[in-house]
Amino acid sequence: MSNDIITKQDLIDVFGRLGLRRGMEVMFHSSLKSLGFVVNGPLDVIDALMEVVGEEGTLLMPSHTGQLTDPQGWKNPPISPEFVETVRQCMHPFDPRITPIRNRGVIPQTFLTYPGVKRSSHPLNSVIAKGANAEYFTSVHELHSSEGLTSPIGRLYERNGYVLLLGVTLARCTAIHLAEFIADIPYLKKNTLKVLVQGKGGQNEFVRLERYPGDSENFDKIRRDIKDQNIFKVLDFGNGKLIFFPIKPVVDFAVVRLREDGEYLLKP
Repeated sequence: MSNDIITKQDLIDVFGRLGLRRGMEVMFHSSLKSLGFVVNGPLDVIDALMEVVGEEGTLLMPSHTGQLTDPQGWKNPPISPEFVETVRQCMHPFDPRITPIRNRGVIPQTFLTYPGVKRSSHPLNSVIAKGANAEYFTSVHELHSSEGLTSPIGRLYERNGYVLLLGVTLARCTAIHLAEFIADIPYLKKNTLKVLVQGKGGQNEFVRLERYPGDSENFDKIRRDIKDQNIFKVLDFGNGKLIFFPIKPVVDFAVVRLREDGEYLLKP
């Protein structure tokens, strides 16, 4: 690989060096700009990953839609109170085919356009997948269990799947929220977040999620705290890093810590 450009073959090579193989089921979190210049941008990244895991494997990505929360709580940017009700009534409920992905980068948004991609039904934390078990991973996604054991992330955990981070840290790895659901941390029930759903009469309704996790800004400390450093494979690549690991031991570690200290994942 040159210092100036990255090709699809460069990506195939580095994914192989990390340990990705045919048949693997992998959740992918990414920042394309961390790579530098990729000849075909997100297409090369997606195509390289799909070639490495093959038809027997499955590639998953987050396809979250934070724009479907109650506008009364919007902060970035906030909305004037006099406009809140109008926006509420005019918002489009989640449509897995066309609702844009928000704040997950250009790679998932591009992946959503690929033939055969499946998307789970959660109106806030949906997941997209393509491959042999895409339907299995996305067919169930309960409203009040965004990262619970029945969610796409929970199913990946139960099948001993993997997580690949490109240019981001564990602080962007929503898969680790599964540990909070397994440990049934009390703060999951303290959230006040409301999300748009379509009511029986076709009217917009905003439903408070019975359990929903907080932020993930301190998740990267797991790499510091976990004893078996061989769990994480890390490579410098492009202008950033690639991190690859099996999801189960990392989540299990976090569950143990959470049962010792319920605010473990909230602390620096």
